[in-house]
Amino acid sequence: MPDTAHLIKAAGLEGWVLPGRQYPRPLPEGLRDFYCYTRDGGHSLLVVLENEYRHGEPLERFLVPAPARMVLTHGYRIKDGYLWSDLPYAKDIGLKVKDEDIEF
Repeated sequence: MPDTAHLIKAAGLEGWVLPGRQYPRPLPEGLRDFYCYTRDGGHSLLVVLENEYRHGEPLERFLVPAPARMVLTHGYRIKDGYLWSDLPYAKDIGLKVKDEDIEF
C-alpha cells in the first residue's frame, strides 16, 4: 500500500498539504493512512474517484483530497491499497462539496 507521502506526491499536492495535523475525531479503521490536511480544504482523505476512473489509466490521475466528512458520509472502500469513493464530481468544477462537509 502506498504511504501518505507517496499519495501526496503522486497527486501533486506537496505545496498544498500542511503536515502535523490530525483529524479531531477517531477515523474508522484503515483511513488514517489516507488522511491529510490541505490549505484550501482542511481535513481531507486522499481518494480515487471511482466514478471517474477509467480502467487501465494510472490511479494517481484520479486521486484527489476530498473532505473527510464527505467521504465518511458518501461511503468508501479500500481496494488495491487505495481509498476509493464515488463522490459527486463535475469536470468543469471538480468535487461538488457542500459547505457543511468542509472542516478546518
